[in-house]
Amino acid sequence: MNQRDNMVSRSDERDGAFRKVEAVYQNFYQLLNSDGALPYRSTESGMWATSDANEVYRAFCHFQLNRYTHLADLGSGDGRVALIGSLFSKVTGYETDEVLYKKSLEIRDQLGVHNVIFLQQNYLLADLSPYDILYLYPDKPFYGLEDRLHYSWQGHLLVNGPHFPPRHFSKVAESPAAVGKFVLYELA
Repeated sequence: MNQRDNMVSRSDERDGAFRKVEAVYQNFYQLLNSDGALPYRSTESGMWATSDANEVYRAFCHFQLNRYTHLADLGSGDGRVALIGSLFSKVTGYETDEVLYKKSLEIRDQLGVHNVIFLQQNYLLADLSPYDILYLYPDKPFYGLEDRLHYSWQGHLLVNGPHFPPRHFSKVAESPAAVGKFVLYELA
């Protein structure tokens, strides 16, 4: 098998694994809907809203997440983004909400994924220096995080959505509209 065939095979494998992750979450959200709940609610730390799985997957492909060694999903909710990220890199998800944290563990174990760690911890209190890329889908400005990262961290920050651009970071790249609204930043 030549290098091109190997790359195509790995891409096909990744696509298949993504479809499995997507199917598990579709089933989970159908159960939520049948109980009259939505995949969106207030938590102690802010709002939980799900990222669009297809957009996240396309963004991770677009930004070549496999070039990074360790992704931190900041506010990992039910684990969707972290588990998609695990198709490309080692991942640690931070979530303070106990129900969402436990759901992420349940789904990770159901899928048999071994390169994701979920921590029930506030990422603002965590040492983020081991991670070379951070993912954030902000529900409010993240100035406190920015201030901490400004002095103690080197890497890229991938932000989902245009709502709250950072103050101390420079835009490295933006995803095309067909992928979704993702921006990759680095410290200015």
